[in-house]
Amino acid sequence: MSETLSPIPQKVWVCGVYNWQASSTKEIRVKNEYPRHNWCDIDTTDQINFDSVLAVFKKYGIDCVSQRCGKGWHFFGDLVEYELWKKIWIDIKPFADPRWAPHTLRISKKRPNEIWERPIYHKHKNDPPNWARSLMHFLCKALRNENSTNLWSAIKDCGIHKYWQPVVYEVELK
Repeated sequence: MSETLSPIPQKVWVCGVYNWQASSTKEIRVKNEYPRHNWCDIDTTDQINFDSVLAVFKKYGIDCVSQRCGKGWHFFGDLVEYELWKKIWIDIKPFADPRWAPHTLRISKKRPNEIWERPIYHKHKNDPPNWARSLMHFLCKALRNENSTNLWSAIKDCGIHKYWQPVVYEVELK
């Protein structure tokens, strides 16, 4: 009788960002009514979900960056006051991954062969602000595998830390 060995789970380091400003303190975040970015993770390739989320951003005149990655899309919306953030999130929520809290998004690949397309800036009001340029720079470097293997160095090189609180964490691949 032969035993089937289960593969040893592989762990990798990835980078993400929180949707609050880099200058936000814990005391401000505890109050929960601080300005934040509307972000969305869609874990489906259904074009209707993509179009619906984009329509919400357009409805509120919020510029955003979208990126096809993993099993669907990520959306990074511009900074808004808390009350507007709530309205937008209520409209986006039916299309988002229900297991995902809308306060962080991963900005680096998990696997070398992961779907990771060029980000797109959706202008509903303004030309790309510096936060969007920095984010798209990081995402494009990840696409080309040009970010440093030291994710903290890559974060600083692209200026991500100027706009959000970045985080580097380990994930287990299954």
